[in-house]
Amino acid sequence: MKYISELLKGVIIGVANILPGISGGMLAITMGVYDKIIHAVNRIFKEPVKSLRILLPYGIGAVAGIIFLSLVFEYLFHTYPLQTKLSFLGLIAGGLPALFRKSFSKEQTDRKKGILTTVTTCVLVVLITFVAETAIASGKSGGTMDLATGAAYLSSGKFWFITLFFIGLVAAATMIVPGVSGSMIMMMLGFYEPILQANNACIRALSVMDFSTLLFNVVVLAPYFAGMAVGVFLFARAVEQLLTRHECQMYRIVIGLVLSSPIVILWDVPWKSVALYELMGGIALALLGYVAADLLGGKG
Repeated sequence: MKYISELLKGVIIGVANILPGISGGMLAITMGVYDKIIHAVNRIFKEPVKSLRILLPYGIGAVAGIIFLSLVFEYLFHTYPLQTKLSFLGLIAGGLPALFRKSFSKEQTDRKKGILTTVTTCVLVVLITFVAETAIASGKSGGTMDLATGAAYLSSGKFWFITLFFIGLVAAATMIVPGVSGSMIMMMLGFYEPILQANNACIRALSVMDFSTLLFNVVVLAPYFAGMAVGVFLFARAVEQLLTRHECQMYRIVIGLVLSSPIVILWDVPWKSVALYELMGGIALALLGYVAADLLGGKG
């Protein structure tokens, strides 16, 4: 029964890691397993058998959760792009109350410093997005591939394997920090949809025994997952120390990321072609997402 419980918690953490706005780390805290997982990761070379015994059920559950919903979200992105993105914004905003409680309590005396940290983070992310989107737009005009095939898009640039390795490092870091949605960061960086599509291509190819397509997508995704594997071990101890020594400042940076997300995520929406019913439906879903994320985040 305990093993089944750990598997189910792993599924929830895995699902959270593909939902922009929901933090797998935060849910791990609310379920009481975050410290155990981080400690096991940090001790895996000193106590490999014990650590693997702890991590295995959560890992299996997380992979199952990712596979279970990845195809669903690829469909939603392509069929209902605005509504899906507004839903994610609701999920993102729903995490703000818990983050503010951690970052700006009444007892703290450095509120002005905290506000400056949050605003600076928000402005920097918007500026970086502007530069990145401008570069992407100029690249597309020169013939860069669209998102028709995730793996083709990911492997279309020079030194793509190095880029994906570092994206994997970033993904690992965001998985570890409570309150940070790794999928939100991937969406902001422009890699969420192509990685999701490449992952789904692997599932489809495996289901029909198309091993050439499977091999192509696995090779493209390999640097990303290698970066994630290295990043988990590289950042687990560092993040644990930062959260222990500078918890408030870390969460203030997270709030800055969250506040910048509406501009970043809705940057490429063709507003002139958006129908009123699509906008109203998206707003309704955003409100539902806010309530759901606030409930999932708990009072921590």
